[in-house]
Amino acid sequence: MGTAVVIGANRGIGLGFTRQYLEAGYEVVATYRDETKLGAETTLEEDTKESLEHLQQVYMQKLTLHKLEITDDESIAEFAKTIAKVDLLILNAGIKGYPVSGTRPPNHTTQHLSDAFRVNTQAPDAIIRSFYPLLAQSANACVVYMSSLVGQTADNDSGGYHPYRITKAATNALIWNWSIELMLDWKRRNPQNLTKTPCAIAICPGWVRTDMGGQNARLNITESVSAMIKVIDYVRETKKSNGLYLYNGDVAEKYSEPEVLKEIISAKEQQKFDV
Repeated sequence: MGTAVVIGANRGIGLGFTRQYLEAGYEVVATYRDETKLGAETTLEEDTKESLEHLQQVYMQKLTLHKLEITDDESIAEFAKTIAKVDLLILNAGIKGYPVSGTRPPNHTTQHLSDAFRVNTQAPDAIIRSFYPLLAQSANACVVYMSSLVGQTADNDSGGYHPYRITKAATNALIWNWSIELMLDWKRRNPQNLTKTPCAIAICPGWVRTDMGGQNARLNITESVSAMIKVIDYVRETKKSNGLYLYNGDVAEKYSEPEVLKEIISAKEQQKFDV
């Protein structure tokens, strides 16, 4: 099937992606931060609990675990050197950035915002940059960033969530920028084969029962991840990465189509016609 690299796979949505891609036949490289928590169980759905440690026991030949500190650029670069192939790069690790729920902007500090930027924005940027040589040459590869609807600048009617909201908005722009770069790079290298262009997307998992989402959330992890995988497959097939996607396939924010994307979509349409 391919190789999926899941950043932040020890619990929650990252663990859900790891499990489902393993079940689908992928080779998975899963990163974690704290080896003492490898055995910690996550409730993926009402009657199913799972841990990274158990998955490694079940999928010994398919799952590789790697300790990674995503705020250490040198560690990221060294990790990327160990990967020979990447079809999916799932960027799941992130923090809220505020110490107490409900903290309003006047009570945040510069350090809160700085810490959130380091984890939620700078780290994804550093990871993509380190993996870029592989991504740029991998047909149909896709970077997937776990975003949030609070990152919508045009649809903010409550304020709050200051570090989280700001860093998610910034990273949505960052991911779209990387997607355009991947498209342009692929076009330069493969002008006659635009239908296999790699891309990057930001996607919102919905309100999910995780440590961050809380136990009153509407979706369990399996429901959210299963739905997002369908959206990821759709984007990899259509190349329509120009939007902030929801887990159910809706587009929360639509970006304009740059000329390179128009050419790619045209090539996809021509491919259907030729077939």
